[in-house]
Amino acid sequence: MEEFFQEIFKNADGELSKFQLLASKYLPVLVAILVALIVIHFIMNPIKKLVKKSRLPKSAHAFIISGIRLILYFLLILSICSKLGIDVTSLVAAFSIVGVAVSLSIQNTLGNVMAGFSLLFTKHFEIDDYIEAGGVSGTVLRVGLSSCKLKTFDGKDIYVPNSSIVSSNIINYSREPFRRVDITIGTSYNETVDNVKEALQSVIDSTPEVLKDKDIFAGITKFGESSIDYTIRVWVKNADYWNAYFGMHEKIKRIFEEKNIEIPFNQLDVHMR
Repeated sequence: MEEFFQEIFKNADGELSKFQLLASKYLPVLVAILVALIVIHFIMNPIKKLVKKSRLPKSAHAFIISGIRLILYFLLILSICSKLGIDVTSLVAAFSIVGVAVSLSIQNTLGNVMAGFSLLFTKHFEIDDYIEAGGVSGTVLRVGLSSCKLKTFDGKDIYVPNSSIVSSNIINYSREPFRRVDITIGTSYNETVDNVKEALQSVIDSTPEVLKDKDIFAGITKFGESSIDYTIRVWVKNADYWNAYFGMHEKIKRIFEEKNIEIPFNQLDVHMR
């Protein structure tokens, strides 16, 4: 290809100027780079489709695609160096030395990358799972090379380093199909047990999300200093958790008002002399 460009750039005398000689040498390389980038783009499209259709966890998709793209770019760099007459063997050796030096200076980043591999293989969570880890909680949007992207309930994006997630307790709220709703409410010591339990049972019966074929509990769980604590424990489908949780709180308040059941609260009596 270099000879082809030399023929194009030759002047009327059949000679090449210094600029024309450089152009005929490096222009083929630029053309090769452009063609290679286009080829990589067309190669990545079917690879993305294959990865997404595979049985691999969704959390691994972005990770694998990024890795393949980096490998293709690395091969492109080696090919360009070979075209320019640079000794590829020496280049690989130089990359190894530079790699060691860089790895020492970016230990935290490499730690996050290794933690990312750990997350992919352990499969503690998938894309769209709601988790609590690394001191934050949210829906998993992406597992990247160095961090995970979570979205909170109020629409904020949080990028958590993979090493922070791996080194902390991971709570996955989406893995199991059912969740238990626990609600504790305090009542006055003057209220009768039967009256309170009847009110709580009516709340359970009127909540459609409650799974009636699973364990249901409504009773006393603690004698406090100024109140008796009653607890409701029921099971619901994972997707219905928050509707049941907030709905039952509202129903408890309403039925306690109807039955005149007192909910005690801290009070301060001031005596004037």
